[in-house]
Amino acid sequence: MENENRVGLGITSLVLGIISLVTMCFIVISVFFGVLAIVFGILSIIFEKKNNIRYTGLILGIVSILVTIILYIVLGVMDADIFMIPKWYKF
Repeated sequence: MENENRVGLGITSLVLGIISLVTMCFIVISVFFGVLAIVFGILSIIFEKKNNIRYTGLILGIVSILVTIILYIVLGVMDADIFMIPKWYKF
């Protein structure tokens, strides 16, 4: 009965990892959800024994944080704006 209360940790980690991947355009939101996905993933590894979703949420959280940071470093080096309108598109 005690393990049934903690089944949601892996699923929570997975959902937060997916949200973090979807919101990669917004660095603060993506990193926030990524950190939460990692925390819940670690908690699910500690408390849940037979749930393999925990690894997926943990990996998604780590990947989303790394990709978000790399994306913003590359865009900062290129001095690019995400919402930039090309000159050829303007009338």
